Amino acid sequence: MFRWFGQRVIAATRSRSASLIRRQKHGASIKMGNVRQRNAIKSFSNRPEATIFERQGPTSQFRWGPWVAGGQLLLWINFADFYWRFSLEEDKETGQMKSLATWKRVCLSAVAVVAGLAIGGGILHYISRSVARMQILNGKTVRLDVFRASGRGTVCKQYPLESVYSRDTLYTGIGPAGLTKSTSSQYSLQTSGNKYAYILSRTGRFQDPKLFDLLFHRARPKPS
Repeated sequence: MFRWFGQRVIAATRSRSASLIRRQKHGASIKMGNVRQRNAIKSFSNRPEATIFERQGPTSQFRWGPWVAGGQLLLWINFADFYWRFSLEEDKETGQMKSLATWKRVCLSAVAVVAGLAIGGGILHYISRSVARMQILNGKTVRLDVFRASGRGTVCKQYPLESVYSRDTLYTGIGPAGLTKSTSSQYSLQTSGNKYAYILSRTGRFQDPKLFDLLFHRARPKPS
């Protein structure tokens, strides 16, 4: 019994020691990451305007966005009209076909209209969250040039550097630029106080993907 007890004590001691070593290594890794992040931010402090991302390729497809959204809405309105006019059911008494009850036709038509609004709104929302260019100003502020929902021109958004973050990893080491991700061609960037993420295309030109991850890849900042 004493032998069994001694083995349990030794095993528990080893487990605590291993756990302590892991915590120490994790703490050292965090400290090193923080140091590297501060050094990266300092490298931008003397640069009034540093471009770290630019979307590549034609952006004319965004100009078609409102037309596509309008076409989707029109299509689903036609579906709603069809459901209202031609939704039929069998009359149990006569066995003949008759129009659905009014409330059923209203429900079907409403679902079609809501679907059209959701699809069209989603297209415009995607455009309005797509980033054309990203800059760091004086090492303190992030400037995002975001496309207008109309697809014509951009709108400038500015946020403190510490409030911009991403749970996604930009650099994957896969593909010509090391940015290829099998599950998505987009990179999501969050800002504190905003529910929806901004979208950066992985096919765009990033100044330094590894530095980008060092600056922004972290959990959501705690509110001050």
